[in-house]
Amino acid sequence: MDEGRKIKDEDGGAGNSSFVVGHSSTLVLGLGNPILGDDGVGWRVVEAAQEAWQRIADERRKTNDKTASSSVLRPSSAIEFDFVSLGGLALMERLVGCDRAILVDAIQTRDGVPGAIYRLTLDDLPTRHADAIHDASLKAALAVGQQLGARLPQKIVVIGIEAINLWDFSESLSPQVAASVGRAAEMVLDELADGESQMTNGQLKIA
Repeated sequence: MDEGRKIKDEDGGAGNSSFVVGHSSTLVLGLGNPILGDDGVGWRVVEAAQEAWQRIADERRKTNDKTASSSVLRPSSAIEFDFVSLGGLALMERLVGCDRAILVDAIQTRDGVPGAIYRLTLDDLPTRHADAIHDASLKAALAVGQQLGARLPQKIVVIGIEAINLWDFSESLSPQVAASVGRAAEMVLDELADGESQMTNGQLKIA
């Protein structure tokens, strides 16, 4: 993965893309392979959510004075956006250290409508990478991590997008899947804004 795509706020500087909303850390993770057609939809959704979140952060910096901004931006707490092609135990290891995780992935369900968006938990239908075929399921991997004493998220939400083409080499999404990227990104933003009343009133929209 291109390290330039991974965004994490380490020092609260104005040039960073992570925006701190509290004392806990949240990881927003796009899963999939961006060169395998619809399998890359998780990456596209998280890219869109990251860009929108950055616009919100920039707007707040413009409207708050320096004192107010310093009370909002904290290097000890962050929202991190990342993109990986991992599943099972490797995915569990990537989640170590964060308090909350939002995973975005492609999914294929029986008689599913292409482009449909689902909000899932680990007990729901598996998505493409949350349940790796040749690895442990994420739920089983998390159980292993907990037994080993790893600090793992207390809450994990999975946003799944019904996919069509998962095997052809292509950087393009199917039209129905591409049309769902904006709505799925807004769902990610809604998850991030959960409990944050200042993030309401129509600010969480994809331009």
